[in-house]
Amino acid sequence: MTNEDKKLFNQINEELKKALKNRDALRLSALRMVKSKILYVNARGDLPDAEITKIIKKYSKELKESITEFKKVEKNEEAATHEKELAIVAEFLPPELSEDEVKKIVETAITETGATSIKEMGKVMKEVLAKHPTIDGKTVSGLVREKLK
Repeated sequence: MTNEDKKLFNQINEELKKALKNRDALRLSALRMVKSKILYVNARGDLPDAEITKIIKKYSKELKESITEFKKVEKNEEAATHEKELAIVAEFLPPELSEDEVKKIVETAITETGATSIKEMGKVMKEVLAKHPTIDGKTVSGLVREKLK
């Protein structure tokens, strides 16, 4: 695997070095966690950017859930810390699509698969997530259910 294939992993390593030099403890901690999650999947970090993006997306989802839980039990300091970490992690994710863009993608997938009922939801979900792996599956699921009632 060439360095070009590992562009995102190299970028994370560079940002880690900068955070270490700048003594930015929060950024360092967040980046170390991201790198740890990547290395857990592949010990050398030899993963294509698409796979690394999936790992980072999953971690950002975990952070969002933690923030929600901390807010429920009124641990606002911890929630604020996790929100800052989430902002750092989000730097390595592609920009999220707007709801209108996701709706268009879902409509296109329904047309392409010829789905007419909710029984064919799996086919549509597979089509959308294969072409756009960064879209949240929960959002797609809701839109597909809405369109295929």
